Amino acid sequence: MEGDNQKNSFLGYEANAWFVRNKAVIDNYNLDRDRVITLIKEYNLDPKKVLEIGCSAGYRLNAINSIYKDCVTYGVEPSDKAIEYGKDNYPNVNFIHGTADDLMVFDKESIDIVIVGFVFYVIDRSILLKVIAEIDRVLRNGGILIIVDFFSESSLKNVYHHIKDFKAFSFKQNYDEVFTSSKLYYLLDRSTWNHSEKVLDATDNYYDKYSISLLKKDINASYK
Repeated sequence: MEGDNQKNSFLGYEANAWFVRNKAVIDNYNLDRDRVITLIKEYNLDPKKVLEIGCSAGYRLNAINSIYKDCVTYGVEPSDKAIEYGKDNYPNVNFIHGTADDLMVFDKESIDIVIVGFVFYVIDRSILLKVIAEIDRVLRNGGILIIVDFFSESSLKNVYHHIKDFKAFSFKQNYDEVFTSSKLYYLLDRSTWNHSEKVLDATDNYYDKYSISLLKKDINASYK
């Protein structure tokens, strides 16, 4: 893989292919079974602006709109097919066609909650820190970051088998640790799930797990 070929591939092909492969998720979506929605409720959050990176067609953001009537929702998504479907079905969601390394459409510290669902593991390593910096820039101090991504007991690099034109990779690691190691973010909640069955999972089948982490941004708490 050279340069940002993996990013360009997702913009040009794989994001649309992923949407087509996973469109059934929209048909079967139930906000009452969405752990991200549950976390927002359980922590008594009252967001006014929510950004989801990798929002697909915006079905989760639409659910947030249905609960928090005054909330403005934004979705960054590389699939134009997903956005087309989302605009037709979820008109309250504001879509941006793009990737997480460029969030310049958003002002500094303008977002209350940032949700990143199954995105970090396919990001080019050459732009990973840029993505993290952009997320940090747009999330307000005191805001909430929710990460949904594959769980891994160690850092793993695997061939991403859905892309055939060239070799692309997936990178499994616990991405909440990147944020907490800065001492600017604090892990408030983390749960680990079986990816196939979508149930809490304490087994040693690490290959088929994902985690949902909720972090709070607090840039002063570590400095006494």
